[in-house]
Amino acid sequence: MSIDAGTLVDLEQSLTAEFNRIFEGKTYYNSLGHAVPLRAYTHSLPVKQGSDDEPTDADVPEPYIVSEIQNGKKATEDDGHEVNVAVIICVCDDNTARHGHQDILAIIGRVLERFGKRPDLAGKFNLRHPLEWTLSDEDTYPYYYGGLLLHFEVPAIEKEDALA
Repeated sequence: MSIDAGTLVDLEQSLTAEFNRIFEGKTYYNSLGHAVPLRAYTHSLPVKQGSDDEPTDADVPEPYIVSEIQNGKKATEDDGHEVNVAVIICVCDDNTARHGHQDILAIIGRVLERFGKRPDLAGKFNLRHPLEWTLSDEDTYPYYYGGLLLHFEVPAIEKEDALA
């Protein structure tokens, strides 16, 4: 399989697009108390825009899911790259019953279900085990956080035949 140098960028962008697809039509609360779609971001949250005086739904980032390539390795010359992607999830729930962690668990569950059924991504990348996830143990009420550590195999670059 031949690939181009943009493959790692393609992995990040493909994962963000997949999160948008998985969570299409699902809403969670933001810090303004409005039910809005889960926002998928690549690598980091966007730089804050707007005014603090009268923030709108567009001004607050949550609820969100961010995919960020952490590191990778290529064990041998012929192997593909093993790439580790951190996924950070945030929702806001100011209900005093403090059930925001259930939204985080539901989001993690949807990601695990998606890749459990079909470990390939964009026809180029394959999810490898172990699948790791966590909930924040910090009290950050009304914000709730969780995350996943996903391991993808990125195909090896096909060597050119010097005699061809």
